[in-house]
Amino acid sequence: MSGGVSSFWDRFQERWRKRIRVRPTRDGWWFLLLLLGLTAAAFNTGNNLLYIVLSLLLAMLFVQNVLAEWNLRWVKVERRLPPEVFAYEGALGSLVLKNTRKHLVAVGIEVEEVDAGEARALFGFVPAGESVDATATWTFAERGPNELSRVVLSSTFPFGLFRRTRELDLAAELLVFPRRRHGPLARGRSGTGNEERPDRRSGGAGDFQGLRPYQPGDPVRSIHWPNSSRAGQPLIVLRERACAETVIVKVDPRRGRLEASLALACGQIVRHFAWGHAVGLQLGDRRLEPRQGSAWRRRLLTALALFDE
Repeated sequence: MSGGVSSFWDRFQERWRKRIRVRPTRDGWWFLLLLLGLTAAAFNTGNNLLYIVLSLLLAMLFVQNVLAEWNLRWVKVERRLPPEVFAYEGALGSLVLKNTRKHLVAVGIEVEEVDAGEARALFGFVPAGESVDATATWTFAERGPNELSRVVLSSTFPFGLFRRTRELDLAAELLVFPRRRHGPLARGRSGTGNEERPDRRSGGAGDFQGLRPYQPGDPVRSIHWPNSSRAGQPLIVLRERACAETVIVKVDPRRGRLEASLALACGQIVRHFAWGHAVGLQLGDRRLEPRQGSAWRRRLLTALALFDE
């Protein structure tokens, strides 16, 4: 019996949490004060005109509530999370609002993350039976796995008098890489890396290997201007010599300031992969030999994100 009561109570709490909450806006408070004043005046004076105006306002309030409740019902939200997220950096993705109704549109709905990420998007108009996606930016303050569990839908439709909010469960997990810091190269005086210093002269001698986006520190003379103008961004020429360098980034957790060291290592890894180098990682007692490729790059960044002393 107690199990049945507990199950009923859990269902009640879940329904109560997911209920649509109502809060007056500033204009809504003025509307309620006007409604209260007209009610008092109509009952005290018995004036038929005041009764008519009061009836119109009450009818407006009824229509407002019906349309507003309907607007937040039968809609679904999906996330399209960014492929890579670095701590303290905004990462672009999108939120998708789907209107599952067959006839009525969804109007003026804002979607916002509850737990983390600080992402939000505003949907002005979603036709019945269709989906609309809007750009959103996720920002996290901590590296490692971050869980997203719920989103909040809110709207002041149709008259802007009341703001209604509704929570939806939307679980997801996102791995956040450490914050990127632009420090010295992997064989600088900081001692954060060694093996072989990368050759930053990407436009030197050697067979042509391709183009890559410009990175801070690249020589301006290496920019390939014709392709850069067509692409709308500066592009650097990669040649065989620039693609053959190997780098090992070192992180020694015993030196203290672990997060700063991981941030510096993260920035070095991203930069050297952008230069086309083979990159390895010395993370405490663990060593990952230099390799190339996007999958290896993600593995190194994942090792930094999940590292725990």
